[in-house]
Amino acid sequence: MSTDVVYDYMVIGGGSGGMASARRAATFGAKVLVVERGREFDGMGLGGTCVNFGCVPKKVMFNTAAH
Repeated sequence: MSTDVVYDYMVIGGGSGGMASARRAATFGAKVLVVERGREFDGMGLGGTCVNFGCVPKKVMFNTAAH
């Protein structure tokens, strides 16, 4: 019995760009594999530094403070 798995598209890195690329390929019906070296995506959680610690949280806090 073969344990080989065939993918149409492989992404190296689970940061925001890698996940966006993987998702886009999947919307076109590709069987996608995302390879990430950390235990979680980007080693710190899905999305990478900008999404989890940098740009996005800053904008959320800024916009919340404006209301």
